[in-house]
Amino acid sequence: MKYLVHSALILLVACGNPAERAAEQALREGESHYRAGQFEKADSVYAQASFDPRVAYNLGNTYFRQEQLDTAIKTFTRSIEGAATGPEQARAQYNLGNSWMALAYNADSLEKNGADKLSQIRIEGDDIALKVRQFVVRDSIQTELVALAHLVDSALAQGSEAYKNSLRRTPKDEDARHNLGLAQGMIAARLKEAAERATKDKKDDKDKGLSERAKAIMAK
Repeated sequence: MKYLVHSALILLVACGNPAERAAEQALREGESHYRAGQFEKADSVYAQASFDPRVAYNLGNTYFRQEQLDTAIKTFTRSIEGAATGPEQARAQYNLGNSWMALAYNADSLEKNGADKLSQIRIEGDDIALKVRQFVVRDSIQTELVALAHLVDSALAQGSEAYKNSLRRTPKDEDARHNLGLAQGMIAARLKEAAERATKDKKDDKDKGLSERAKAIMAK
């Protein structure tokens, strides 16, 4: 993550209202655990005052560090909705983009592993029961691959949008621009692969049709 945690403003602890004091205390105590790498302790502290957008932002960072990406995404979104300034929104949008990208990378890795497993499955032999099991396993993997592909595409789109939103608030942020380029590059590559796959499938279907027609002519 590029941006770390908000720190407490000590002066507000004594003079703020109860909610402000609770937020400042959470920022102070949580930061101590966060910087020590004690992310579980940090999130338990931050969670007590996550109504404050600064605390919610810090809480999102702790979830990200623990690879709880779905929860990090929800928490950064809550922080964005309550952020008081453009730069605060930009920071949360940037880290929201990072969370979506991490989710996309994880799903992409699972998709590639699943495709490798699928390529190794052979429906063969005379054992009917074995063939049935092979069909079931293959269909299960195919269903999972479809879901993973959808997740990757959706996460990349969401990540791109988050980086764009960050850049709208801080146009000179080169890190956000760089990450946006990475996300858009992955989207373009996946679109190209999908187009090539569709062309190959169409050709395979045509070849199969010609083969079946040739068999029918030979049979006559």
